[in-house]
Amino acid sequence: MLKPSISLTAETVAHYLPLSGNSPDIQGRIINVTHQIPYNILRSQPSIIRGDQFPISPPRSPRHSNKPDQIVIPETTTSSSSVLSSTMAEDCTTADPVAAAPISKLARHHKRGVTLRMRFHAADWTVVERRGHQALYAGLQRLRKDYETIHIGWSGPIRKQGSRNSTIAPDKLALEDKVKLKSLLWETGQIVPIFLDKKSHGHYEGYCKQVLWPVFHYLVQNSSQSSRLEKQYWDDYVAVNRIFADTIIERYQANDIIFINDYHLLLVPDMIREKLPDAAIGLFIHATFPSSEIFRCLQTRNEILQGMLGANLVGFQTYSYARHFISSCTRVLGCETTQVGVNHNGTMISVGAFPIGVDCNRIMNQFCKQPGVQLKLAAIRDMYAGKKIIVGRDKLDSTKGILQKLHAFERFLTNYPEWRQQVVLIQVATPTYGDNTKLESKISELVNHINSEFGTIHQIPVHYYYQDIDRDEYYALLTVADLGLITPCRDGMNTTSYEYVLCQHEKTEHGPLILSEFVGSAGSLGAALLVNPYDYGDIAKNIHYALTMSTEEKNTRHEKLYNHVTSHTADFWAHSFIKQLVSVSEQQDLQSHATPKLDTQKLVQDYQTAKKRVMFFDYDGTLTPIVSVPSDAKPGPDMLKALQTLCNDPKNIVWVVSGRDQTVLDEWLGCNVNRIGLSAEHGCYIKEADSSEWNSIVDGIDMSWKTDVEEIFDYYTERTQGSFVEHKKSSITWHYRLADSEYGAFQAKECQNHLENAIVSKYPVEILVGKKNLEVRPMMVNKGEIVKRILSKNSDANLVICAGDDKTDEDMFRALSAAHYQQKQQAVGIESSIWPEQGIVSADISSSIYPYIYTNLNNWPCVRLLNASGTIGCHSINKKGGILYQTTTQQDILDFIAKERSGDHVIVMPFSLLTRSNIDLLVATNKVNGLVIFLKDSNSDSQQQRSSLTSPDSSCPNCQFGLYANDTEQYEWNPDSQNLIEQSFDFPIFAIRPGDNTSQQVYDYITKSLSYNIERRYEEYPLKAIDFELFMWAAVNSETCLRRKWCQAVGGMSVFSSPSLDIQHEDSKPIIVVSANIDSRSIFHDLTIGASSSVSGLVTVLAIAEALSRAPVAMDSLPKHVLYTLFAAESWAFAGSQRFVNDISTPFICTNATRAITCPYTNAPCTFPCVRNLHFKRINFEKIESIFEFQSVSGINDNSSYFAHVDDHQVNQPLISALMKNSRIKLASGDGVQRRLPPSSAMSFLQKKRDIKAVVISDYQKKLGRYIIIVTLW
Repeated sequence: MLKPSISLTAETVAHYLPLSGNSPDIQGRIINVTHQIPYNILRSQPSIIRGDQFPISPPRSPRHSNKPDQIVIPETTTSSSSVLSSTMAEDCTTADPVAAAPISKLARHHKRGVTLRMRFHAADWTVVERRGHQALYAGLQRLRKDYETIHIGWSGPIRKQGSRNSTIAPDKLALEDKVKLKSLLWETGQIVPIFLDKKSHGHYEGYCKQVLWPVFHYLVQNSSQSSRLEKQYWDDYVAVNRIFADTIIERYQANDIIFINDYHLLLVPDMIREKLPDAAIGLFIHATFPSSEIFRCLQTRNEILQGMLGANLVGFQTYSYARHFISSCTRVLGCETTQVGVNHNGTMISVGAFPIGVDCNRIMNQFCKQPGVQLKLAAIRDMYAGKKIIVGRDKLDSTKGILQKLHAFERFLTNYPEWRQQVVLIQVATPTYGDNTKLESKISELVNHINSEFGTIHQIPVHYYYQDIDRDEYYALLTVADLGLITPCRDGMNTTSYEYVLCQHEKTEHGPLILSEFVGSAGSLGAALLVNPYDYGDIAKNIHYALTMSTEEKNTRHEKLYNHVTSHTADFWAHSFIKQLVSVSEQQDLQSHATPKLDTQKLVQDYQTAKKRVMFFDYDGTLTPIVSVPSDAKPGPDMLKALQTLCNDPKNIVWVVSGRDQTVLDEWLGCNVNRIGLSAEHGCYIKEADSSEWNSIVDGIDMSWKTDVEEIFDYYTERTQGSFVEHKKSSITWHYRLADSEYGAFQAKECQNHLENAIVSKYPVEILVGKKNLEVRPMMVNKGEIVKRILSKNSDANLVICAGDDKTDEDMFRALSAAHYQQKQQAVGIESSIWPEQGIVSADISSSIYPYIYTNLNNWPCVRLLNASGTIGCHSINKKGGILYQTTTQQDILDFIAKERSGDHVIVMPFSLLTRSNIDLLVATNKVNGLVIFLKDSNSDSQQQRSSLTSPDSSCPNCQFGLYANDTEQYEWNPDSQNLIEQSFDFPIFAIRPGDNTSQQVYDYITKSLSYNIERRYEEYPLKAIDFELFMWAAVNSETCLRRKWCQAVGGMSVFSSPSLDIQHEDSKPIIVVSANIDSRSIFHDLTIGASSSVSGLVTVLAIAEALSRAPVAMDSLPKHVLYTLFAAESWAFAGSQRFVNDISTPFICTNATRAITCPYTNAPCTFPCVRNLHFKRINFEKIESIFEFQSVSGINDNSSYFAHVDDHQVNQPLISALMKNSRIKLASGDGVQRRLPPSSAMSFLQKKRDIKAVVISDYQKKLGRYIIIVTLW
């Protein structure tokens, strides 16, 4: 929800409306967190000259003075003596004895081939860029060019330089050394190292590698280790996660974004959330995530999921991994989920897929260009001249599918003997952590078997290397390959496939790629040949197909692969995730925050000092635990005793507000606890303390809907095993707690959709989504209304306690939150509150605009638009779009007409060319599907141009209709106009003025598309086009009727709503009308233009309705009714209001005559005239006392003030006096000109009854708001 300090400006609203798409604006830093920092740390020997500070040729790279001793240096792990000799021979080129070897088999610790790596030196320390996880580190590094970042991670094992196995324990480091090292890393890349003790072994080599890694890769081990050892590993895992969390919290500053990576740190998000409840936290899992059936085998499954759900956004490589995670949350934790999120502790945690890429520029322009690559490449070609080379490079791990690959290659040689002397498989297996001797033995045995079976003295089909290889050897292999064979059984992403595509790009004939369908990249690289690694025959067939593939097909497939790899880079991945994280965290800021931990000490203190206390308790899930069978949730003796103790205190007023029916509450609580108040069926019935009678809140409400609802619930009960229906007096509930979690949730959504279409659309009811149940109940009856009633009778209470556990209790919390907010407003002396001070009449309630929205704007209520035929007002047009074509002069239009062009077009022109004659010329071509008008001219002053524009509307809208149609002297509200709005055209006309972020984005998209088409002379396809149906999607998709609990459609041209449940025609209460227009043109303006700079009239009405709905008093207890009305038709909604006034002021006559268009409402009470229901007959027109109409209040006209227009000053003096208390509202006639009302729906009411007090509030004084020149024309 919006915090009180945030005003309801258009930018606040627009960010959550369609077409916003703003780039993330991060006020703080990005804290990147990985298990290990991107550098290895080496301790130099003080007595040795560090010759490795000088680059060994080749290559030579300049020093960078802005960092300490930063050197781009060939990767080497030479001994001290060789360093010294390298130093002495700095300018000499040392011959490399293995430079021309295809794969160097010399020991790595003696001499390594030259490969570019980055080194930094300070004092006795050297940090060297790590080889692994290049995609991850590249993505995080790219964030630094746009944002300030810091990087937190484990230092990794600290080694002595010149030795691979000799490490220095962190506790052996002197404090001075740690300070130097931290300083070096911070200056290197703002890196914060974490020094871990022996727990690092149990964390990484223990729990991560022996527990999580196997399970995440579908390897469930029965008894690989004792449970005691696993428990120790788990303790170390928790301890290390806690160290990471504490470090992040220590470094955290306000507005920072926390980006946590991979499965090593799954508990960190929740640990941070405990201390930083408002922090924006993202968690990305680079590994696979198993199905819920596998994941639930983990002993610590609950803790891991809860730890992950501390994040705002959880990202995965593919949607299938995300779906597995969501399913696990449902089945393990019982969370409510959607396809893109998990509801945990009242907060919706977003879940998404963000496939990682690689650093294409570095791979292609640095790594592949190293001299060593070409030497290796030439050597491999010479060795295997005349043969097809198949390359595979994998880590030695059972999940990488090396055995399966070799079996498939054996099948290939068996099935296709013609290839036995023509093909070679080079398989490199990189050593990894753990004891893989058995696997390596099996692979070696299988390689020997294949070579002995199919090899000769001149030809060995499989060349197997179990070793590390240098980077130049690696890229030489990927480049020389005629076929890449990557067949892991499970892999998170496998960026080797991406690197293979990049290495193949500069070849004249690109090698195909065979890729396992079980790797994450398979979902992105659709042009590869996807295979099942366990289907050896299919792999063999695909190998043959790839080797015989035509050059044309190879190149076509490669281009598709290359385009994807180069557009979805590591940079793109990191920025996409951060952008989504910022968006999600901002939306969650507007939602109800997760409930903070209760401060019991403060509660006890407040309880003891309070003179009067009011307590509200939910029953199921609060006073008693949730049980599978509702009838088993009987109260225990301890709970009854506690309630009675509370009720015995005369200072306490205790209420149990439950969804249970009266009989159950009486039997379980009423007969056992004295002086307790009870509310049954979510507020439909109440029973005061010490009373024996139940009072109904729903008497007189039509319950005929229950039969239809029962039929739908029975239908889903028959098809959902374990579900059942509970019948209550005023509601019906469908429970699916005993059903399968996922299937039950699926059926509940289907059932909810069914109810919304068949029941909610025609009956005054609403659907309540509870914990594992759906309840249908009368509209506007909920726990919040009961709380308001009780609080209004106990206004002197100074402590209110409310406890609940699910969505049904949110109504209580909202009501109390509104009351609390109002109390704080009064405490600081804010006069703009919607609540009247003591002695002010209730008419003032509707005369001030609530300054803040207290709701979730991400789910802002839209309005169903209805025209006379009952169809949606923003209907989709017949001609949906066309190729964008630019005209800037009259000659351009004539040239377009004269030239023969095929296809449909959309003409883009400046407003100066929008004349009736030009429209007629374009219509006659039958080639134009619409116009887009630009209200911006880059060659002229923007402000000057806008002031010269003429409105397409009529010059005197109230000359033909309205209250003053017959006046001799009529005021022209729109003197500068073309009267186009009154005419009809064969295509739509849109106008765009880039005055804010949203409209600027639309404007930029169209201008870029025009430039694209102009370059191709409108002839070279494909050309850019515009789809008007998508262009209007914000309005077309407006499916909810304001809010279902508020509004009912009247006739076909208006909607109305009253929060007063007891409004009746015979009622004596006066009625206050709050109104705005909702025609298709204005809603397009409201949603895409107006609301992005401030609030429009429509949004203002919704804000007032929302604010009043949260009032801490029951609305029907006010001395006056509030009636919200929204009218369709002209921009001022005159025709819609005419129909409404006629319906409520004259006897309704239903003829049910034959209609040209069928009445769209199911079970309509009358089909001619077509009405959805007859609720409008409850409104007594004679009781309408005052009208507040909001027109263009969006601030588009650059006014800091608003103007109040009235018909008769004497009649409307009470309203004027009330409005003038707001310093921003001025009287329109303040300049001495009596213009009376502008074109407005209020005129329809005054035509019937002139003494109604009516005020029209707008941001214009003398002329119609300028927004009329940017409306949509039809």
